[in-house]
Amino acid sequence: MKNILFVDRGQFGVLVDTLKYCEHLNKIYSIDYLCFDEHRPYVQIPNVKICYVSRSGSKLFNGIRFIFKVLTKCIFYNGIIFIVYFPGCSIIKLLLFWKKIHLDIRTLSVSKDNKVRQRENKLIDFAVKFFDSISCVSIGIKDKLQIPGNVPSYILPLGSDVISYTNKNFENIHLLYVGTLTNRNILQTIIGTVKFLADNTNIVLTYDIIGDGDEYKIIDEYINENRLSQFIRLHGRLPHSELKPYFDKCNIGVSYVPVVDYYEYQPPTKTFEYILSGLFCIATKTLANIEIISSSNGVLIEDTSDAFSKALDFIRNQNNKINSVHIRNSIKEHTWDNIIRKYLIPIIDKN
Repeated sequence: MKNILFVDRGQFGVLVDTLKYCEHLNKIYSIDYLCFDEHRPYVQIPNVKICYVSRSGSKLFNGIRFIFKVLTKCIFYNGIIFIVYFPGCSIIKLLLFWKKIHLDIRTLSVSKDNKVRQRENKLIDFAVKFFDSISCVSIGIKDKLQIPGNVPSYILPLGSDVISYTNKNFENIHLLYVGTLTNRNILQTIIGTVKFLADNTNIVLTYDIIGDGDEYKIIDEYINENRLSQFIRLHGRLPHSELKPYFDKCNIGVSYVPVVDYYEYQPPTKTFEYILSGLFCIATKTLANIEIISSSNGVLIEDTSDAFSKALDFIRNQNNKINSVHIRNSIKEHTWDNIIRKYLIPIIDKN
């Protein structure tokens, strides 16, 4: 049985991608996972040994401690080393230059600050020059990186499990947003929902919002001040294992990211999860969403409250033409099982 070491600063289970890698690979590979302990609920998977690194003290001390733990783990590790990019990860390869190490890039910087974004992306460009092979979540992101021509590079796309197998009824509208509440402007979807309800007083509508982040307090205050709690429910962050009841209940998924250049090539995980669970998807017009959304599975919109309101009106008028089976079938090749078998395992076999 081959050995694989995943290195990821986020606590195991937070990044859905590596969680699914481990769930699908643990029967054929012996897996080690090194990550920070962020004091979130622990996730356990058979044949996956998790090494937690304490996250106490200053940011600088935490970074040094983490690098030290990774170095001591890697130097004696007999197997494949797979690092999910984090700032400073190039130090590991520079110090362990004789070790074969793969670097995976799930995202470029999505900071609102252009200078911060440029600085963070330069660090990624610097890192890709040192590793033995590189994988990226999309062609758009790969094309933006300055990967040396002699370094093997791969596309490792996002995928999804089918969270809900229920076929939805679209007579009423039950919205679902799952994801971060930082830099997403989700309040615009709420304002759009309120506009729609003002013109459609007889319709049954609910909106479940699951996630946390910088915008949580603003959204919570808006819901309370406008007495919207009977329609809109803010649940905070929930573990992936607790999402199924919401995917069963809801019939419209909200994949809402600002239409700006730094989100263009970043495929939203939840777009895949909504569609493969039979939810019709309202998605903003980023290039990544344009590649996924079709007339059978969703509607593309601008990132405004008016556009969101019009999307709800479109769904209300087309509800008898929307079908969960057709929605799922539109991207059935994007299940995690297919992604791991077609893309990840070949990368592992070549390392």
